[in-house]
Amino acid sequence: MRTNALFLLFPVIVLVCAATLCGEPAAKLANLGPELQQVLQRDAVCSQKSPAPELPVLTQPIMVSGREAGVIAEPQDQCYCHKENCSTFVYLKKGENYNLALADNFASLRPMKVTMHGLPSLSGKYQVDEFREETTVFDWTGQQYQPSLCATVTRRPNQRTPSIVKHQCKATVRSLPRQ
Repeated sequence: MRTNALFLLFPVIVLVCAATLCGEPAAKLANLGPELQQVLQRDAVCSQKSPAPELPVLTQPIMVSGREAGVIAEPQDQCYCHKENCSTFVYLKKGENYNLALADNFASLRPMKVTMHGLPSLSGKYQVDEFREETTVFDWTGQQYQPSLCATVTRRPNQRTPSIVKHQCKATVRSLPRQ
């Protein structure tokens, strides 16, 4: 019986480990491709002004069969980030254009090796507080990314392994704060 419980928690443990990998260094908005700059200036509105050209943006490509199918973009300044969580935008390429597929606040969001309907699932981590994080796997439905696996990970001081509690995913994603 104990083996079955560990077997069921294994995907969640792998998800948590994958979500804690370090990201790439940030590039300036002005150094991104013009199509990506345009959609970020449209979608990443903080306060009443567009993002400045010197705004640092972490980007990570979403690869499918060796080609870039999209990009994850995370503006990195105090306007877009609250503690560890930053506004994060997932864009899918259609020809030379980018279409917004997911926008939310995350401490990290990474593509996974698992694909659904031709696109990789995404593993996201939202830092709730010093000890708790929400981990979510988003699967591509063919039309949009939807949460499919959700868990709360709690790390306590002097506790060797974290507590992982799988739970029902919310029907909608946390929305980005608009100021």
